[in-house]
Amino acid sequence: MSTILVVDDNAIVRDPIAEALRGNGYDVVCAADGAQALSRMRESRPDLVLLDVNMPELDGFAVLGTMRRNPELEDIPVIMLTERAEREDIIAAAERRVQGYLLKSEFSIDELFARVAACLGGEPVVVASVVTGESSAQGGYAQWRARAEQPSTASSATSRRASPPGPRGRTTSESDAPAPVCATDLADVKSLDDLSPMITKAQLFKLVNEGLELRPLGPTVQNVIAVTGSASCCADDVAKAVTHDQALSIRILKLANSSAYSRGRPVNSVKDAVARIGIQEVRSMVMALGILHNYEGGAGEHVNPRLFWEHSIACGLIASAIAKKRQDSKVDDSFLWGMVHDVGRLILLDHVSDEYGHVWDAAEHLSLPLEAVEAKLMVLDHCDILEQALEHWQFPREFIAPAVNHHNSMQTIKRLGPEHYEAAATVALADRLAHALLLGSSGNEAVYPIDELVQELKLTPRTILQLTETIPDETRDLKFTMLARTGDDEWPDFALQVKERLATEVRPLCISAEPDVDVYRMFCERIASASDDKPPNLGVIYFRDANEFSQLTAKFDAAEEPETAASTPVVLIVAKGELDTNHPWIAPRRYAVLTTPVRIPKFISTMQQVLA
Repeated sequence: MSTILVVDDNAIVRDPIAEALRGNGYDVVCAADGAQALSRMRESRPDLVLLDVNMPELDGFAVLGTMRRNPELEDIPVIMLTERAEREDIIAAAERRVQGYLLKSEFSIDELFARVAACLGGEPVVVASVVTGESSAQGGYAQWRARAEQPSTASSATSRRASPPGPRGRTTSESDAPAPVCATDLADVKSLDDLSPMITKAQLFKLVNEGLELRPLGPTVQNVIAVTGSASCCADDVAKAVTHDQALSIRILKLANSSAYSRGRPVNSVKDAVARIGIQEVRSMVMALGILHNYEGGAGEHVNPRLFWEHSIACGLIASAIAKKRQDSKVDDSFLWGMVHDVGRLILLDHVSDEYGHVWDAAEHLSLPLEAVEAKLMVLDHCDILEQALEHWQFPREFIAPAVNHHNSMQTIKRLGPEHYEAAATVALADRLAHALLLGSSGNEAVYPIDELVQELKLTPRTILQLTETIPDETRDLKFTMLARTGDDEWPDFALQVKERLATEVRPLCISAEPDVDVYRMFCERIASASDDKPPNLGVIYFRDANEFSQLTAKFDAAEEPETAASTPVVLIVAKGELDTNHPWIAPRRYAVLTTPVRIPKFISTMQQVLA
């Protein structure tokens, strides 16, 4: 009896295929990821491997590369079963001598049986023909972005769509509830347009509002908000409001004596600590701590609470640093906006966890940012939910706009008006820089360009470079001061976690028109292998526009090592336009083309693919 190893991280796909093969007389072994697959092969050599491509840690191409380099595994036939239809994937699979390349969205079980029988019987099998071109998922993202950027007719300054969230925006009745989209449906999903809402707007608001009622902000937070709202407020008033919470008092004392605020002799009273830090900064920190503590327990399997904290702190620090640089009067609010900008995601995880699990699965399946899939499957995204929560907690309307528009384009942010758009752009830039620097994680593993935001805020590349050099250390200091636990477990390092997903050394040569504003260079530097004077083994070229092709490829040629000229594999990242992949400069190289924003798992798997 022939043994088949089925490798897929999605049990909803893996298990039915395994059962069907067993029913057809085969002995079947399963693996849920690449590392487990290689372990299974070494324990007992299978006769055939059915291999998924998109998997955490080691993807299918990394597994295949390892197999082909191992004399004991190199001749095992492999059929790749995937949703990826890009031309470069098909070519890469063929170069690694796969016996079949089947698209999950198109194959039938009879076709799979035929392929399996042909492989095990020794008959030649031709790799499946697949239409090339930009992925339909990315096309769906572009369409979603275009729809989201249509001018709003709502009067509210904070409105993010023509029908703003909130009770007045409810247009669907409870009886109109659509059927939930199950994970099994993802096999047929090629783009956002293939997804349908799992819940109505009315249902979602009902669940969220019920949760907000059950979880009001704590009395200390409410007291601090009330006290600091008075024009006559002094440090003594804030200290009295804070001292009712011993843990909070200790944090404020630690903060006042930390490297960020320490000057002169140490302070040992909350009043002196408030005076040193500043009333408004203490207010912002107390509010952020209160909000995040309220919902960190709902993070669950998808978000590490500590990494979420770190991402929030980094965004707060970056936003306030930008505000200081621009001499903005709302530096303290900028910190708080940055700290709470993704809390809507925690609220969704807490109140509609099952539905949000499908959002996660679909975003990974389509290699799209979470906010695009949220808006499709949940009707509203996490920014809409944050807006609802801030209104419920009675934050002033002028405070809300900057916190809830960070995923909009500059074109849409400008429609907020001069009193809001610069603050909203500051938070958006802070969020994108934190993503690129891998400072914690909100669960949305994507890297977004920042060029337009930097230009609109009139920041110099030198300012961005200074932020990237100082913010990581400031984030580390502040996270341990504000959030250190008593447990023995160490704080996770997200950059190290991402780097460990690489199965091969990556020594990138990053090229762009403005290196100090190139988020993909920032990302690559965080995960790059130690060079030890070895030459780069991968080119990463970021095009703000495809029209920069001649300029940037010439720049790459000038920087490339002479002995590797015209042979270094490249990842080409395009924000606008389309590259001619038949260009003579590309032809002799292994290459892959990605469009922005780039999900980190996709970026990692693409690097491994062109390096394998």
